[in-house]
Amino acid sequence: MSRLSEIIENHKNLDDLLSIFKHYGLNAQFVAASVVEQIDQTAGQTPHDGTPTAAGTEPYPPDLIEDLKQYFARL
Repeated sequence: MSRLSEIIENHKNLDDLLSIFKHYGLNAQFVAASVVEQIDQTAGQTPHDGTPTAAGTEPYPPDLIEDLKQYFARL
């Protein structure tokens, strides 16, 4: 699968996941806190199967982590 196809598929999957969250009434604060917690737990780790995560070689871009923490703090 090409990189572009993977990006498009991932966006569709995220949209589907958000639909499930919305359906069951999960709020943004819960989702943001869960994502920040997961990132904090896995920061600096690579997957056991050797596949790249999020956006290439770094597990999570530092800007993403900072933005999520600031967003969570606003909630």
